[in-house]
Amino acid sequence: MFDANAVTLRGEDPEEVETETGHRSEITQVPEGADWNAVEEVMLRRRSIRKYKHAQVPAHVIRRMLEVGRYAPSQGNCQPWKFVVVRDAATIQGMEDFCVETCRKLSRGLDYVNYPKGSFRHFLTRTKAKLFNRLSPNLLHPVPVAAMTAIAQGQFAVFHRAPTVILLLMDTRGIGTPEIDIGICGTNIVLAAQSLGLGTCWIGFSKFLNKSREWCVRLGVEKPYEISEAITVGYPVGHPQHLIARDTHEIAWLEGGKKEILY
Repeated sequence: MFDANAVTLRGEDPEEVETETGHRSEITQVPEGADWNAVEEVMLRRRSIRKYKHAQVPAHVIRRMLEVGRYAPSQGNCQPWKFVVVRDAATIQGMEDFCVETCRKLSRGLDYVNYPKGSFRHFLTRTKAKLFNRLSPNLLHPVPVAAMTAIAQGQFAVFHRAPTVILLLMDTRGIGTPEIDIGICGTNIVLAAQSLGLGTCWIGFSKFLNKSREWCVRLGVEKPYEISEAITVGYPVGHPQHLIARDTHEIAWLEGGKKEILY
């Protein structure tokens, strides 16, 4: 479906080098300060979209995105993924309702700020939250807890009313850390969507569906597979294509026997 030899950078001056096999290969020269190329632009302009138009994305476009995802690298090339594409509005609404109710239960049972300080309910809920945090620290990070509370209060939609939801199923037998492979595969999908003018958003709360035998049957999720993430897909409302600010992180740069800290 693609020709790797046709991929070039803007404004480059190709230089031929000889590989170990004796064949000639081109190395592109990118001058310092050169403009971003088309692939880089897609990566830099991608952002999470949480408001979509009602129009459905053509099926062949979704299949095109999944094909790009299928070409993602994975440890040992084990490709520990399967895809479930949900485009039925009633089914997506049912998934939404189940995840919202799960958020309500978790919020009532674990978010102690819902109860007055000094009350027994506050003490009991905080004790449960501390215990649960030891078992699942990532879920009880302040960011997902805040989102969970907002969902429980009806202020935030789980699947953002998107017309298409792609569920990424992970083979739990995958080599090494299959979660990373799923992340790479999903990144391929969202970047493909961005290049096609579509919006996407990662949905971690989709994991709640694993807790429902009924939903696992309806969605065809069978062991050793489980829902790892979901990606909403649709046409974004407005034109959210501008670059957004990101934090600058410290970079340790080791070269020529020296170590520098860059930003």
